[in-house]
Amino acid sequence: MRLICVRGLVPNILDSPEWKELMAKLSGQYQPASADLFRDKFIPQEAVFVRNKQIELLRKEQYLTLTFDGTTIRKPESFYTAHATAPGPPRRTYFLDGHEGTGEHHDKQWITGKLQNTMDSVGIHRWAAGVSDSTNVTKAARRDITQANPTVLDLCDCVHHIQNTIKDITKLEAFQPFIKLLKGILKHFSNSSFSTSKLRDSRNVAGEDTPVKALQKIGKTRFGTYWLACTALDPCLMHIRALVTTKTIKFKNTHVQSLFMNRGSDKYNTFERNLLWYTTIVAPLIRSLWSLEAAHANAADVFIFWLAIAATLKDLFSKGESVTGISTSLANAVTEIYNKRYAEFFQNNIYFVAFILDPRYPLESFLKKPPPTIHIPPPEARRSGVRSFNQYPRAFEKFREYLRQMLQNMLECIANSDDKTVGHPVLREKGPRDCVIDLKHQIDAFWKGEYPFHVSSTENITDSLEWWRRLEKHEHGQVIAILAIKIFSILVNSMPDERTNSTITWLNSPTRGNQTTRTVVDMIQVGQWYGQHNNVSAKYILNLLEWMYLQFSW
Repeated sequence: MRLICVRGLVPNILDSPEWKELMAKLSGQYQPASADLFRDKFIPQEAVFVRNKQIELLRKEQYLTLTFDGTTIRKPESFYTAHATAPGPPRRTYFLDGHEGTGEHHDKQWITGKLQNTMDSVGIHRWAAGVSDSTNVTKAARRDITQANPTVLDLCDCVHHIQNTIKDITKLEAFQPFIKLLKGILKHFSNSSFSTSKLRDSRNVAGEDTPVKALQKIGKTRFGTYWLACTALDPCLMHIRALVTTKTIKFKNTHVQSLFMNRGSDKYNTFERNLLWYTTIVAPLIRSLWSLEAAHANAADVFIFWLAIAATLKDLFSKGESVTGISTSLANAVTEIYNKRYAEFFQNNIYFVAFILDPRYPLESFLKKPPPTIHIPPPEARRSGVRSFNQYPRAFEKFREYLRQMLQNMLECIANSDDKTVGHPVLREKGPRDCVIDLKHQIDAFWKGEYPFHVSSTENITDSLEWWRRLEKHEHGQVIAILAIKIFSILVNSMPDERTNSTITWLNSPTRGNQTTRTVVDMIQVGQWYGQHNNVSAKYILNLLEWMYLQFSW
């Protein structure tokens, strides 16, 4: 069973003479079970066991993240995957449900009902957030879930949003001639094994230190697919040009052929410039995307990476057209796309609040002070040098209001439930009045950097969630710590569904095109349980990649 579900063994092999011969040699008394028996009985029974074990574990957790996405199999049948991610450490993700919906309209009511059933199976009070991409139907379903359950936060998948930003840049009119030629080049090498072989030989003969990399096809679902194709093509351009000019290879596309035949032409130079411009402009976005795919990326990381993208692009465009060659119109178009996508995404203040709560980042290095006014700070502020409320009034008000609303929703959830396990025990014990008073004092103390929130050095802080968990036990920091822990426990991407979809593609190969949705879901649930969660040698932590401030030379 594990060979089938974890390692992808084709079930029909169990009915082959070779398999039966192998089993007979291993044990003459063993009668091997048929593929049908595994498919119809053993795997479904094991999947029920695995799902019960998952729910048993998740009912011991708090602040779970629900992620979901739609997919199809070859049969064709469609369904929605639903995953639960526990905060850890380390974070662990469980494939809870595959909601079948072939022959049904996947509207927001259908999706909301299915996801509500998934959440109820664990306990609605254990969920912190719902995360998905932002198609019309998934966005509407998230909104309905959070309206029905106010303690569940509504988050758009940060990875898909950056990918959509990259798509917008790729579609700019300035890049269309370049993209058309790029597709023509890659199409030729995709269809010609002769040309591919000659290009590989040419690069090897050149004695390059870096290993020969294959050209990248442009895929429909791969994140940053055009950028990957460009960076793979760039070191090959001079070799392709040599092969074309020596008539070793020839492109059927006359536009591409003339591009490489006339190196000194403006057409070739324009292509090279556009390749450089595109890869340089998209680089900070794709690197941020890769970083935020990490299993333990949090809401503060999202805000920081968007700031890093902005800083990198601003520095690039500030060099001017005389240095970079990037026209003012192209720079303005990219900036407009960034600003539009930024405004769309950060309507949700959780990312800004998480950034404020993250002890790794001193606010004075990031926040913009308001216009100067005549203000005499109180004596204690002058003596201690603490941050005052008047330094960043808009930031402070946004921060305070978000936490106040979070606490209110959590207290109302406790008040409306007779279940003593609902809500944090500290909030239950203190009661609404004391919680509100404590939060006010703790927000003030945190903002001023007073005890117990003083951070002498940020260098030794590597995990913001653990930093707040230590304060959860502190009498003067408990309430704000509970809110911060919830925020930093949330998985900010829906990559669990993307990874499960990759597994679906792998298991549901063309030779297994008759599999049903239920069979595929059962196999993946069993496979992930024994391949990840019940495997002591499995590595659970996916590092959050960090990229330095990008430097460009022209």
